[in-house]
Amino acid sequence: MKRIISKSKAFLRNKWKAKLFVFLSLVLFSLFVSIALAPQIKIKELQKLVNTDSVFIERFDSVYYYPEMSRLVGEKAYKEALLKLAENDSIQLVINLTDSTVDLSMKGVMIHQTIIKEFRKDKFFGKITLIQENKLFSQPLFVNSSYATIVKEPVVVRHAPKDTLEAAMNAWQPDTLLQNPAFVALSVEYNIQIILEQDMNNTFYDKWRKFKFYKYLSLRKAIVALENFICFERQEYQPTIRIKMPVDDLRAIYRTLPSNTFIVIKM
Repeated sequence: MKRIISKSKAFLRNKWKAKLFVFLSLVLFSLFVSIALAPQIKIKELQKLVNTDSVFIERFDSVYYYPEMSRLVGEKAYKEALLKLAENDSIQLVINLTDSTVDLSMKGVMIHQTIIKEFRKDKFFGKITLIQENKLFSQPLFVNSSYATIVKEPVVVRHAPKDTLEAAMNAWQPDTLLQNPAFVALSVEYNIQIILEQDMNNTFYDKWRKFKFYKYLSLRKAIVALENFICFERQEYQPTIRIKMPVDDLRAIYRTLPSNTFIVIKM
C-alpha cells in the first residue's frame, strides 16, 4: 500500500513538473513568435502611414515605379530632406550610404566629411516599397536618444601653476584626456537605429568595450521585448544601420552634434 502511495505521489510530482515545462515552453514560443513577426508588422505600419497621407500619395507619381526612375526618386527624396535640414540653424548629420560618406551640415553647407569604411543595413530596408522608403527618408529624422562610449563634452582639469617655472612646464605638457573606444547608438524617428563604430579594434580593451557596448544594446532590447510581451503590447522592431569609420572622425562628429540632432539618410 505504501509503495502504491509513493508511486502515486511521484507520478503527480512529475506530472506537475511536466505541466510547468509545457507552460514555460509555450510562453517562450509565443514570445519568439511575437518577436519574429515584428518586422512584418513594422512594414504594415509604414504602409498605413503612407496611406493616411493623401497629399504625399498624390505627389508620388506612378511613373516613379519604373526601374529607370527609381534611382532618381531616391535622389529627389534626398535633396528634399537636405532642403528641410538647411532650415535648421545648428550643425546636423547627413549619412549618404550611396556615396559612403558621413557629413556634418550647417545651413545647407557641408563643413566636414568622413569616408565610411564599411556599413551594413538590415534586410528590412530591402523589403520596404519605393513609396515607403520615399516617405521615410524625404525628410530629416529626429534623434530621440543616444548611447555612446565617448565622453560628450571632454574636460581637462589643470591646476594653476605655483610659479613661472611650473607654468612653462605645463605649457608643453601633452593632453592627458583619456580617449575611450568610440561606439555610438542613435535611436531616430520610426524607431530606426543607427550604430556608428570605429573601424579598427586592435587592442583587447577596444574589443572588450565593443563587446560591452553591444551587450548593453542587446540587454536593453530584450528587456523592452519582455515588457511588451508581459503587458500584451505589440513588439517594436528596430531596423538598424551599422557604420564603421575612423575613430578620430567619429569622436569629432559625436561631440559636435547638438542635443536636438536631425539626420538625413540616403539609402
